[in-house]
Order: sequence, then structure tokens, then C-alpha cells
Amino acid sequence: MGIVYRKIENVQEAQLAADLENACLSTAWSKEQILNIPDYAIYISAFEGETLCGIASMYTIAGEGQIMNLAVSENHRRRGIANGLMNELTLYALDKNCDIITLEVAEDNLSAISLYEKCGFVSVGKRNGFYNGKNALIMEKKL
Repeated sequence: MGIVYRKIENVQEAQLAADLENACLSTAWSKEQILNIPDYAIYISAFEGETLCGIASMYTIAGEGQIMNLAVSENHRRRGIANGLMNELTLYALDKNCDIITLEVAEDNLSAISLYEKCGFVSVGKRNGFYNGKNALIMEKKL
């Protein structure tokens, strides 16, 4: 059984996604935020059968994609799911005629930085104290 990438389809899936975010991220979206994502954004999921393995979200405005959240459940890491989510976000950004994708990542989150670099992102700046006192790297990928 493979991984299927798709939009969240119902309230139950939105709750699973909110729970996954709460388990993995310091600031998580609520079920309501996930269900009410605006038209200029996407919130995608990675499912293996009925099991939610990962999520990712991105806003697209004025030719730019801004990745907001990316999380993979602990027992599904190191299986290429995050890379697959990043590929889906890139395809969405291209479909929305974006020229660039940006994101922020805690500068001590070395595994995430490594993933983003493998996906073609480069560090272009820093936001001091962005994550509860921790610095964030600003990364971008030109499309």
C-alpha cells in the first residue's frame, strides 16, 4: 500500500490533521482553520490507507507560495513522505503561476533544513527570535 497525497476531505480528517499538527508542531492549526482554508491556499495530506501520515499547507499570493506548515508523524518519518508533500506543494505553486516558494524554519531544525535543501531551497535571510526566542532561517526556491 502506497502513500496517497490529497486535500483533507471531511471533518474527521481535519481533526486527525489538527491532532498531527499538535503532536509535531509548536503552533498548530485547529480543525476549523483546516476546514476553512481560503481559496488562495492548499492544505494537503499524506495517507497510507486510513492512516494520516503527514500534512502540509501553503498560501499562494501575488506569484509567491508561502509554506506555512509541514509535519510527518513520528512513526512515518524517513520514508520520503515529507519529500512527497514538498513535491505536491511545488506542483500546486506552479499551477498557481508562482515564481518562488518561501518558508521559515528554526535554524536548529537541521533535519528540516536538510530536507528543504534537497528540495532546492536556499537560505536567504534570518528572523531573529521568530520561534519563541529561536532564530528562523528564511529559505526560498525559485520555480
